Amino acid sequence: MEQIFATVINDWHLSSTLWKHSNTSALLLAAAKSINSLTLSSKHNFKVNLIARETPVLSVLEKTVTKLTLWLEKTEPREKEELLMGIIHRLVQHGVTKQVILRTCEESLLSKVLLAGGCLSGGRTEEDDKEGPPAKKHKSDFCEEIQTCAECPKRVIEHLKLVECSPSLLMKLTEILPSCSNLTSLTLNSDSPISLEYVEYLAAALEKLSRRPHASLRHLSIFSVTCTSLLAVLLHACPRLTTLKVDFEDFAGQNLHLTRDLSDLRLECLSITLDGQLTSPTFLLPVLRRCPRLLRLHVQGMHLPTGFSQRKLLTTLSECNGRLTCLHLDDLNMSDCLHQILNVVRACKLEELRLHDCRLLEQQSNKQESLRLLVGALKASPTLRKLTLSQNRLACDVHVLAELFSGPTASSVEHLDVRLNFIKPNDLMHFAEAMMACPPPRRLTLDLRGNPGDRDADKWNSALDKLRPLCQPLTNHWELVHTMADHISNM
Repeated sequence: MEQIFATVINDWHLSSTLWKHSNTSALLLAAAKSINSLTLSSKHNFKVNLIARETPVLSVLEKTVTKLTLWLEKTEPREKEELLMGIIHRLVQHGVTKQVILRTCEESLLSKVLLAGGCLSGGRTEEDDKEGPPAKKHKSDFCEEIQTCAECPKRVIEHLKLVECSPSLLMKLTEILPSCSNLTSLTLNSDSPISLEYVEYLAAALEKLSRRPHASLRHLSIFSVTCTSLLAVLLHACPRLTTLKVDFEDFAGQNLHLTRDLSDLRLECLSITLDGQLTSPTFLLPVLRRCPRLLRLHVQGMHLPTGFSQRKLLTTLSECNGRLTCLHLDDLNMSDCLHQILNVVRACKLEELRLHDCRLLEQQSNKQESLRLLVGALKASPTLRKLTLSQNRLACDVHVLAELFSGPTASSVEHLDVRLNFIKPNDLMHFAEAMMACPPPRRLTLDLRGNPGDRDADKWNSALDKLRPLCQPLTNHWELVHTMADHISNM
């Protein structure tokens, strides 16, 4: 139904023909009732589809569409632009749309979309008063067909995502962001690296916004960042954030420094992705020490120079972040960190633990015994529900994981991910036999994808047959590229 609706809604000639047939019109109106995500593009002409008086589609969409995606590539003719802004106004301020995803290269369109969506709120701070009277805002005269009612509910955009955010668009955002008091989440996907200059402008705008007594921004995500001091800058500017996600790219080995001391932060979710080698492993530690409320942490690609270790990171987590329920560590060399991992498992009330491509057993002289120590700590965690140990070369040692479910203190894990561990058919058979000896107390989902089951397809299938009464195995067709990926990750 959604595909039918999307095809017609964006095709002027097709829709003009179909709306003349009452049966088709009724079908599309029924389809509109199931739409919760709507995409409008400046390449299409949607006037007939949305606002024709004999087809009250817009009124239906007001009650169903929660996410609106806008592809606006250029400034439109006045009539079409006003029509589009009126539709945004209806869906947001009169409807249930709270999330807007916007791609545009025109700075003026950003302001108009936020104005139409009620996001440019009133209320001035002392800083605003020092800068003079507020600028006059243009109020569009919407097309007659979509005039607002006398008593507009005045709901607002709460979640905004800018796709391919250019430097000029980012600068425009910094101008209007301090007025967006009702915005609760902001995502910036830059089409080019964000430099220090633009970071400082953005931080200044966020700081002005955070001073407003009713500012609602709590979730911030920024991608394609080269300025390594951004983390500290953002936290100083917006201390009331509860979720922060930053993706650093091409930072040329620079380190991330905190320029000022931080008071305790409200962060509950923190995600850091890095593409490059740090000169020191300590950049994240001062932040983690100031996050007593942290519940979810994701760190990916934090590569350290030879001779440095991730042990300080894990020690900080066990000492300062005991409330962690979800820990994702991806592409970190933790081959010398087994005891620190055990301490984190013991200190935190983890519900989900992901150690992906962490080279867990690489430096262990007795790999089975080391894995058995990890299993013992995991069994003692009564809250753990999801365990991911993918791409760690467990291979023939995977059978040790069956001990998670042995004895009177069997693990509560419900999802076990051992993808890309070079588990061969003989290894899986050994694991299956160990699982039969100590079956899990509840139905287990076992992810085996990316392992070379075709080395002996009959034995692999026999092992799966033994596992199916005990768990739900997830498998896929083995491809040679998996061998290369596994080899490269462990070089």
